Amino acid sequence: MGTNVDNVVEPLPCLFSFKVHRSMCTELMKLVDRIGKVFPKIEAARPRVSSGIQALCSLNFSIENAMQILQSCCESSKLFLVIIGEDMLSRCQRLRNTFEQRLSHLQDMVPTLLAAEISQIINDLNAAKFMLVSSDEEAGKAMRELILQGVSPSDSVEDPEIKALQIAASCLFIKSPEAIQIEERSIRKQLDKVGHDESTKKILNYLLYLLKKYGNMIMEEQIENPKPEPGGSVGRSEFICSSYGEEEFEIGLEQFEAQIDFLTNYTLPEEFKCPISRRLMFDPVVISSGQTFERVFIQNWFDEGNEICPRTKVKLAHLSFTPNTAMKELISKWCEKYGVIIPDPSMEVFDWLDVRSMSFASSCSSMSEIHCHDPYLGP
Repeated sequence: MGTNVDNVVEPLPCLFSFKVHRSMCTELMKLVDRIGKVFPKIEAARPRVSSGIQALCSLNFSIENAMQILQSCCESSKLFLVIIGEDMLSRCQRLRNTFEQRLSHLQDMVPTLLAAEISQIINDLNAAKFMLVSSDEEAGKAMRELILQGVSPSDSVEDPEIKALQIAASCLFIKSPEAIQIEERSIRKQLDKVGHDESTKKILNYLLYLLKKYGNMIMEEQIENPKPEPGGSVGRSEFICSSYGEEEFEIGLEQFEAQIDFLTNYTLPEEFKCPISRRLMFDPVVISSGQTFERVFIQNWFDEGNEICPRTKVKLAHLSFTPNTAMKELISKWCEKYGVIIPDPSMEVFDWLDVRSMSFASSCSSMSEIHCHDPYLGP
């Protein structure tokens, strides 16, 4: 029944991969990482009594729920995520309570040293604070008020639609053709995965309609009233962590903050940014339109079936690309001058803890008398 820790604890999503609710997701991610690392030790301690196995099952379900929240905040539409912000906050709080209760129950069934380690995690759970940042809260309030008016397109609600979308777009930095395109793509991907949830489908289709109808107006409003990106002239999303662990997180965050502080007074040359990701390019390539992109992101663009240039909207003669060695050299010199390290985006980790693969899961499923429903999270 024992499980190798290295085989169980997969890398968690990077802090700067979260589109919105970053503070809340970061707090949840740290807790899941701690619990994920101690879980195999608890399993190896063999709490074979029914209540112990039930607590393990419940802990398993809670981790899965947490990972779904984290994955959603990396992949879903920004507009949709702020609309359901209050629900996300409530789910995080319930998960924290469930983690605490299940670990407290298991603490009495394991050796003393492991019990002490669990006790430290419980203390961290008690101290954990989940909250919505003001910009996400403002955007969510504007969009929810609009949704409550009804999500059927109508000329009579045009002014409220424009106002709400402009507020949300300003708060969420959906203020460029590329950002709008990414948001539309996220909505379409959600629609493909949503299944039979008609209410969610209706909201997503309405958001897509709003972006199609008012996209140009959002960009015009942003040009007239520019809102600075967080962290000065260099957006925080420019730098991505490649892995996550408790110590690595602290070190990586310190390095990241140091880079942001250092670069605040410098302007990142626009030509050094990938037009799709808006990040400093690691491996720039040129496509047939003559435009330069980050290799990973333009390849993903082509893989999704697109045959036009993301920047010029012109149909491409072919979908091949060549390295832009001159641009790469310029970026390298700029980075060397200012002490910037560019992470390789192809190495970004979006793997998730597959706790269902743990050996205890088969034990739970084979014991029909054990009820694994989690009362705090619903069926």
